[in-house]
Amino acid sequence: MKKLSLILFVLILISGCESTGPSINTEFPAFYLQDVQTGAPPSSCCFLGGSGDILAGAGTYLYFVDREEGYVRAEMPLGVPVTHVEGSPEGGYGLALSGNVLYVISNDIYTIHSEILLPQEGSFIIPRPNSTSVFVLCTDGTLVKIETVGWTITKQGQTDAGEPVAAALGTSGDYLFAADSDGTVYKISTADFSTAAQTTVENGVNGMCSTPFGEVFVSPAGKSEVWAIDCGTGQHSRTFSVPGSPGALAVTGSGKYLYAAVPGQGFAVVNTIDNTIEAVIGSFGDPVDIAINTQTTRAVLCGLSLYVLQR
Repeated sequence: MKKLSLILFVLILISGCESTGPSINTEFPAFYLQDVQTGAPPSSCCFLGGSGDILAGAGTYLYFVDREEGYVRAEMPLGVPVTHVEGSPEGGYGLALSGNVLYVISNDIYTIHSEILLPQEGSFIIPRPNSTSVFVLCTDGTLVKIETVGWTITKQGQTDAGEPVAAALGTSGDYLFAADSDGTVYKISTADFSTAAQTTVENGVNGMCSTPFGEVFVSPAGKSEVWAIDCGTGQHSRTFSVPGSPGALAVTGSGKYLYAAVPGQGFAVVNTIDNTIEAVIGSFGDPVDIAINTQTTRAVLCGLSLYVLQR
């Protein structure tokens, strides 16, 4: 899409003329930019390096999408189901999990650089920003540390987070947080993989995300709330209200806004400063994953299609 056509498209939306895209609540500063048609509904998405182009997994395909204009740079068949995607810390590689293999795909040339065999089936990829380290948390609680220089496994070991259902890196990068199927959230050292603290979320956890201000956010099952877990104590520190039991979570680079997928409602935008709901946007169905660019105004949702927004 040319830059001029993108500007015209946004102006059409603002003027109220008909468009093929879904509408968005004008009370919150966001505009629909593009939907990317994928061969199957996308299930996982991210921005490479936090602020680069978009990477999404859909069925057995990976999609590299331009962060500014929303067009597909590359559609890459892996031939195996993609369960989770992330970017390397510096954004030069896309990472995709399928079974017990981590696929490393070069950005820009879109070829498989490495296939890393994991000790168990992988659940979550957890890059450490501003480093050369990537962690993979496996289905049995095994944690694997991979160095991006040479793409080799440098450490692996068992954690207490067996059968993990959600995971996110703490703000400092010294600890990661992982929730197991019983609702226990573990604060795990990225140095020796030991548990430094734990807390229990009654009824379990549906989702989790990192934040820039010393907390991770979790989605408690069965509650119309999002909980903040303090990265220092590892305990529940504050609560945000949302209009239903939330799932996927994401936070803006400033930390001011929380996006929470709410089944049956779409997604809610919460102001984390004053705990008010800025908007509830249902035009994109029920997102199963959300990512927000840490340095620009872009966000992406995994729904029936891959939706690119500008906030």
